[in-house]
Amino acid sequence: MGEIRDLLFDALSDGQQRRILFALLEREGVDIDSPPDGIEERYSAAVERRHVHLPKLEEYGFIEWDRRTDTVVRGPRFAEIEPMLRVVADNRELLPAIRG
Repeated sequence: MGEIRDLLFDALSDGQQRRILFALLEREGVDIDSPPDGIEERYSAAVERRHVHLPKLEEYGFIEWDRRTDTVVRGPRFAEIEPMLRVVADNRELLPAIRG
């Protein structure tokens, strides 16, 4: 259990990764060319998402990334993190560092 918790806290430490995981709580899939928060973004953020954040979340098993369609869906380990992820998402207004 410690390993999955450590991976989740690592994933939650980045705003882009948080937004993707929180979006997957509400939707079956996320189009990575349309960021979950709908905010226009810098080109560098899109590059970072493709080369850092998505590969990391996929390696952790939290997402499956279809590079052909640029979509992500829940990965094989998502169910393991969903309860804790839901608690964090539902209480993010109380946690200043987790709002985004």
